[in-house]
Amino acid sequence: MQGKRDSIAMMFAAGWLLVGATFFSTAGCTVDTGFLEGKPCGDGGVCASGYFCVREPCFDGHLCTVCRKNPGGQDAGSDGEPDGTDGLPDDGGDEPPSCSQTPPPCKSLPDCQDVVPECIDDFWVCDTGYEETESSCDFLDNDCDGLTDTGLVCRLAGNGEAGFNDGTGEQARFDHPRALIGLPLGDLLVADLGNHAIRKVAPDGTTTTLAGSGQGGHQDGPGEQARFREPAGLALSIDGTVLVADRLNHRIRQIDVSGAVSTLAGSGFIDYQDGPVDQAQFAFPTGLAVSGDGLIFVADTGNHCIRKIAEGQVTTFAGRCEYPGIADGDAATARFNGPTDLLLLPDGRLLVSEESSHRIRVVDPDGTVSTLAGDGQHGFADGALATARFAKPAGMIPDPVDDSYLVADSGNHRVRAIGIEVSTSLGSGHPGLADGPPDLVEFDHPSGLAFLGDGRLVIADTNNHMLRVLNP
Repeated sequence: MQGKRDSIAMMFAAGWLLVGATFFSTAGCTVDTGFLEGKPCGDGGVCASGYFCVREPCFDGHLCTVCRKNPGGQDAGSDGEPDGTDGLPDDGGDEPPSCSQTPPPCKSLPDCQDVVPECIDDFWVCDTGYEETESSCDFLDNDCDGLTDTGLVCRLAGNGEAGFNDGTGEQARFDHPRALIGLPLGDLLVADLGNHAIRKVAPDGTTTTLAGSGQGGHQDGPGEQARFREPAGLALSIDGTVLVADRLNHRIRQIDVSGAVSTLAGSGFIDYQDGPVDQAQFAFPTGLAVSGDGLIFVADTGNHCIRKIAEGQVTTFAGRCEYPGIADGDAATARFNGPTDLLLLPDGRLLVSEESSHRIRVVDPDGTVSTLAGDGQHGFADGALATARFAKPAGMIPDPVDDSYLVADSGNHRVRAIGIEVSTSLGSGHPGLADGPPDLVEFDHPSGLAFLGDGRLVIADTNNHMLRVLNP
């Protein structure tokens, strides 16, 4: 115990304390009785005359209540004015809060119990404190508000390192997970692009492999024997068949309910050709969508157009294939530039995200193309649909709360919402790996979105090699 007291006293005596990567001055917090700046506030948050009781970072992840001479004009008292200067009676806090006075409030985390602080060098020291806002995903009541970790983005599966391993939570390993789809029983599927596999994830983060061996190639057959080459897109048919955009094999594959993999369309040659499914040619297909009557739409990324598979034939649905550009209009004259992901709406319209023109397009049932959001410039801007900016937008999903659509804005490291206007739902915009509140959480090129059966939103955090989850 004496060693702990000595170490605390030494840190405060030095006058600086490291919190994360920032130094905060705490001079006088426990030493030098003649120096009032930075000393703990007294009972009820009072300080000596001319000082203000404020909260500031101290100890890693916590706040302390200390007295400051000039905290930017801020007053922590209830009257909004410095003691003795507001025309009201003085609060009585004219003496330094030494151990001869009542100790200041002190909470013990994580159980939020009141504890008595330690008296060090004649001043009270509370080395537990509490968090100003809940920002950790430990399922504890860190801010002592009676709730646990609500509204935070946390980790569902994966540990941030690329690898190939089944398991629960951080035991699982992914390699650039991309597309996600929710399954009727509440699980979800992941197109694990770098592992050339399709993975299955339960609501508790338990991860298994549905198809693929972890090795790239092209092979049909039972799931554990099948091989893909960078599967990038997923869709689910009403009969339970899983469709896979097998990007580097330039094919559309399918996985039946028994787990067997077969090729649905594509000869395997990279080119553009309509016709029978076994002769048709694609170029880096990425996104998929399936209608209730069995029509399959393909974002043929390398050919810059939208294709359709129906009745054993591949046709061009919208866009002038092989000619990238930015043009709205009818199906034959419209142009896309790197379409990647698709979302089929209940009214039959198709949303298309374009990674190279940084826009969200709309294709009507007759193939007419228009622009929903984005001005075509790479960047970040919320606001009006026509002037908003994206950076390589990818996966999309309807928001069940309202009539908006969520978009994984990969290059901006955010999840955006498109409604009456464009807004940011999740992400600080800084590439990284940090859990926390929606506006502070950090992603690294998120690309896929899906809902678990319990309603939680899952984000494929691609360059962090993990799945993140927004807890309600």
